[in-house]
Amino acid sequence: MSWMLGAGMGFLRGGPMGAVVGGALQHFLGKKLQQKIRKSLPGLVDEGVFVTCVAVVMTKIAMISGPVKPRSRIIIKNFFNKNLNYSDAELGFIDKVVDETQRVRPDLEPIVSQYCKVCHNHYTSLLLALAYQVALVEGDLTDDVQKELNRLAGFLKLSYELHDSLRDKYCLEALKTPYTILEIPSDATNIEIKKAYRQRVMQYHPDKAAYLGEEQAQEAHLKFLEIMEAYQELERVRGI
Repeated sequence: MSWMLGAGMGFLRGGPMGAVVGGALQHFLGKKLQQKIRKSLPGLVDEGVFVTCVAVVMTKIAMISGPVKPRSRIIIKNFFNKNLNYSDAELGFIDKVVDETQRVRPDLEPIVSQYCKVCHNHYTSLLLALAYQVALVEGDLTDDVQKELNRLAGFLKLSYELHDSLRDKYCLEALKTPYTILEIPSDATNIEIKKAYRQRVMQYHPDKAAYLGEEQAQEAHLKFLEIMEAYQELERVRGI
């Protein structure tokens, strides 16, 4: 077991997980547990890699505001216990992953990329939902946590609509997106996007708001910058 943990933690230090680590994790999971995971989540290429990636991503979200708190750790382990029938010994491995993730602080993007590979890009909404669960256990979402959740959704290639539908299940207000900032639907054409951008920029241009007073001028300037950022994001995503 100690060898398996050492190999598994090598992935968190930046090295590739590879077949050896995946195989070690598979062995540790045991055939019965592997079958349980396959039944619950069919189509996985490697159950061990899947398990590790889920634990790492949930931990990364939980540690944005500091060390992982006991309630967050319980939420992380609950997924494996209630949904995948993990025993206490197997949950001990999840504890090790949580601890090592906090120590090493791996980048989120390569972990998510590995997750998508072993899932064949299925179960992407599941990972975001689990991230929201651990993010909300301590109360309201902070701006920093929401930014990281938005990054996660981007790495998972989830649409704004799908992200919003998931937020709705947690009774969260609608997500602010480049489309909502420009006040257009997500299926707007590039021409419609450019038109909306020009209209909004003219509406909130600092020169027009200068005479309104310092407070209102500042609000208009911030809105102007937000509109610029939204359009730049759509330029990048859609190749406008």
